[in-house]
Amino acid sequence: MTCRIALMITALLGGLVGADARADVFAGKTCEPGCNLYRAMTIFGDAMTGDTAPLSLLGGPNQSGMLDATDLTYDAGERTLIVSDFYGQKIHIFSRDSRGDVAPLRSFSNVFLGQPRNVAVAAAQNEYIVIDANFIFAFPRGASGAATALRMTSYDPALVQNLNGLAYRSSSDEIFVGDYYDIGGGQYAGEILIFPRTIAGAPVTTRRIAGPATQMGSWIADIHYNPSTDELYVLTGANDGSGSVLTFAAGANGDVAPIRRIAGAATGMVNAAGLGFDDNSHELLVASGSFNAAPPHILGFPRTATGNVAPSRNISGPNTGVNGTSGWYDVVSVPMQNLFANGFEQL
Repeated sequence: MTCRIALMITALLGGLVGADARADVFAGKTCEPGCNLYRAMTIFGDAMTGDTAPLSLLGGPNQSGMLDATDLTYDAGERTLIVSDFYGQKIHIFSRDSRGDVAPLRSFSNVFLGQPRNVAVAAAQNEYIVIDANFIFAFPRGASGAATALRMTSYDPALVQNLNGLAYRSSSDEIFVGDYYDIGGGQYAGEILIFPRTIAGAPVTTRRIAGPATQMGSWIADIHYNPSTDELYVLTGANDGSGSVLTFAAGANGDVAPIRRIAGAATGMVNAAGLGFDDNSHELLVASGSFNAAPPHILGFPRTATGNVAPSRNISGPNTGVNGTSGWYDVVSVPMQNLFANGFEQL
């Protein structure tokens, strides 16, 4: 029997239709008052590409509790989907088999966690690592309700500007966090800050990947760590809307060139916000057209691709249900041949 992967997409406005009891992909959205709120997630199959309708929905106005799903993380050990609800200011945990307008297994928030951006799972320590714009938190893996953080960094505007993108490397017990820094003349450049998982109080880095040779653009849109190859994948953005996917050795430090760089007009990346990796097909997945009215696409590239290359997969078009002024915001691959992606749409 052919293995199956699912692609999960989150959308910010507009309707998503279809259902499949065994589909494992989700899409989420929020919108202004009067539109169909909370229809958060939809599903695509592993062989689907082009202008294709999604297979299923997770979310709804009565039980799901979600305003949006700006970031998704799959916890393979618990077989759960972790949803960062940016506008709802909560983190929701669903069973990976959840469908329809159903309640999460649990949700949690914290008075200091204003708008959660990313979650990483430190399975051996039974922890969630969470970031918002300015802080790094650790919570128990079973956190629920008004949760007390195990640890939290303090505010340091000299180091932290606007955190976005998070990954955990268990072999060194480190976390990678995306940020940007001022390079003068009103310009900024992306950087990767590396901290020990146990960081608390003043945010002191153990390493930093930054500088002209890194080619990190103006900001970091998302990051992903591949433990099989010990590589760090970085999605960057620039003021002209262009993007790139960079590959670094996970132990890199300083102003170092990437091992590989996917960038250029042929890639189709415009205003891209989300990055994931499909462990089954060994594809890098990019959510493109995430904002500023760029056409939304989910793009796939072989892991070893480099240069100005066309995508190997491209999901886009009106049948996807995402065809407005905002597109998908994140893509994440999960074990058991399931692929999830999330994003935003506006009709």
